[in-house]
Amino acid sequence: MNPYFKFFIITSVCLFALLSCKEDHNIQTKKIEVRKSQNVNDEALKLLSDYYSKSIGDSLLVIDSDSLLTYRFFKNISGGHQLLFSDKGKLSPLADSLLYIINNARFYGLIPNDYHALKINLLVSSFFDKKDSLYNVTSVAQSEVLFTDACLKFGAHLNRGRLNSDTLLKEWNPKKLDSNWVDILKRGIENKKLRTAFDSLEPKHAGYHFLKQAMANFIIENENINWDSISFKNVADTLKLKEALKQRLLNTGDYNDSLKVNDSLKLAAAIKSFQKKLNLEPDGKLGKYTKQALSLSKEIIIRQMEMALERWRWEPKKYPARYAIVNIPSAEINVWEYDKKQKIDTLVLNSRVVVGKPENPTPILRSKINYMLVYPYWNVPYSIAWKEILPMVKRDTNYLHQKNFEVINYKGEVVTNLGSLNWKKFSKNYLPVKFRQRIGNENSLGICKFNFNNKYGVYLHDTNSKKYFKTFYRWQSHGCIRLERFVELARFLIRDDTLRLPYDTLNAYFARQQQQQINLRKPLPIYVRYFTASADSELNLKVNLDIYRKDEQMMHMLYPKNDALSTSRKK
Repeated sequence: MNPYFKFFIITSVCLFALLSCKEDHNIQTKKIEVRKSQNVNDEALKLLSDYYSKSIGDSLLVIDSDSLLTYRFFKNISGGHQLLFSDKGKLSPLADSLLYIINNARFYGLIPNDYHALKINLLVSSFFDKKDSLYNVTSVAQSEVLFTDACLKFGAHLNRGRLNSDTLLKEWNPKKLDSNWVDILKRGIENKKLRTAFDSLEPKHAGYHFLKQAMANFIIENENINWDSISFKNVADTLKLKEALKQRLLNTGDYNDSLKVNDSLKLAAAIKSFQKKLNLEPDGKLGKYTKQALSLSKEIIIRQMEMALERWRWEPKKYPARYAIVNIPSAEINVWEYDKKQKIDTLVLNSRVVVGKPENPTPILRSKINYMLVYPYWNVPYSIAWKEILPMVKRDTNYLHQKNFEVINYKGEVVTNLGSLNWKKFSKNYLPVKFRQRIGNENSLGICKFNFNNKYGVYLHDTNSKKYFKTFYRWQSHGCIRLERFVELARFLIRDDTLRLPYDTLNAYFARQQQQQINLRKPLPIYVRYFTASADSELNLKVNLDIYRKDEQMMHMLYPKNDALSTSRKK
């Protein structure tokens, strides 16, 4: 059975069972009121006891169709013998603090209504009816439940995110959380330091905190400024488009109306300014990617930052002492090393890379570079063989000689007589040979290949096509990662092994066209990631295009289906 179909069946059965449970166990609240404030707590606790007795086992509580998946941890926070979030019909200081945090969840990259923000605010406003001088016990009890769930869920989401990192589907999996996450929240409640507890559950990585602060600055600075996306579909009115562009670029601070040049030059200068912010080639022209960038409204840009914060929560709690991280949207690689004296990660290498086209995306992965291959062969993947090379060979077999390809038969032998092969019969479904490019400077893998084990068959390598490194549009490969500064990376990888392999020897390997495998004494962990937003230590914000539309996919999962932006971005 297809594993995805099997997963769909299992998920559907579980969902049906859950929905059935909700229908049978959904607690419909009834309004209960008292006149004296001193009676509120006792009556609310009775109501809570009644709610909990109707839970689905010890794992799920459903009240007014709100499924509270954190219910199994309620007893760790409160034994049900006291109210934590109100006292005698008034919010406690703890509740004030929590309500402020969830109302402003966006500053954590989260969504307030995922933590019942709207409903809790409505319940709190109905605690006391001034007209009839009555306390609404039901609102008090229900808010206690929702506050408890909000506290637990908020802490869990800060700790490890809301989505499964592989499927990008919503997931509630407490097993992946830090083992002490509930204890941290409990101490935060007991010590009246809930914000500190939340902060301690967040990722410790500097990149996360720089981006979080830069996003807060962006939200505050642009609070009274708005800009919508610009559509370039069926644009017939050029003047109308120019005016829309001008207004858009005025709002983002890119259009300088004081320049003493004509309007067209002002607009071109504004587009260049905008392009620099989005890591695009600042040519002042409305190319494919610039149009895509101009389709980003302010809200979508904020959401991209939120998606980046979400991805940070999937990262390991701590990186190794030395590691490389490839970021696909910015098409660059950074190699980091822990500085024991300063006790921080320091950047030892930054290089441009070329990554996969949107139709041939580079996969997200984690591995270790375990050896280098100097002057590698390129064994052409099957998809490239039949799509790109076979059609060229059918037109002219001399193509193989021009591109330095060998033909390998089913025995693994090099075919010397190409005329003996009936190329006309070869096709996608019948291709009994393989193509291999000989070693040399013209090889597509270049001079050096850095190998790391992965199920996708991708690797990091030099290239004979250097032109893409000079461009801003470096999403050009079939999925593998082409590296500009391959010599510097090679030298770093052997830095601790120079007695066995001096730099001069490495240079000699690069100079002579002879294949040489270099096994690394210290394999280098490598992470291939997808962050469309980042910030440096000075909180300078950098936003990249969602080139593979992975952020868009996440947004559709996290935001309500009737969300205006989610609907408008469906294509």
